[in-house]
Amino acid sequence: MRLKTQRSKKDRFGTNTDGSAAGFTIIEVVVAIALMSTTMTAVFYALRACSKAAHHTRMLTVSVLLAESLLVEARLTENTAFETREGQNGSYSWKLQIASTPVENLGVIHVQVGWQEQQRQQQYELFSLIQMKSFTERK
Repeated sequence: MRLKTQRSKKDRFGTNTDGSAAGFTIIEVVVAIALMSTTMTAVFYALRACSKAAHHTRMLTVSVLLAESLLVEARLTENTAFETREGQNGSYSWKLQIASTPVENLGVIHVQVGWQEQQRQQQYELFSLIQMKSFTERK
């Protein structure tokens, strides 16, 4: 005995010839929309986090370059006195301080660069030692 399976034929509108509709049920559509909206929300949060990280990295990189340029400038000048300088460079504020150390003819350069980011004050600091010319060596 052979069983015949009856396949329904579809017309050109996607409706079976026996009257039942072919397609997705409303529950399947709701579940698909819920999954897609959850996935899109996660993707947007990840993009937002990446954007914040990229912005912070850019701000930190510029502050490092500014601090290093101030340090090089201080090292290239003839340092005979201890001093403190402050300034502004765009959205960055900086402070350069040349101070004494317990070792004779040796000073320390301290550079601070600060900026405002995401309602918080950020700061980068750089230290270096420098040989100071004594007052007796000046001409």
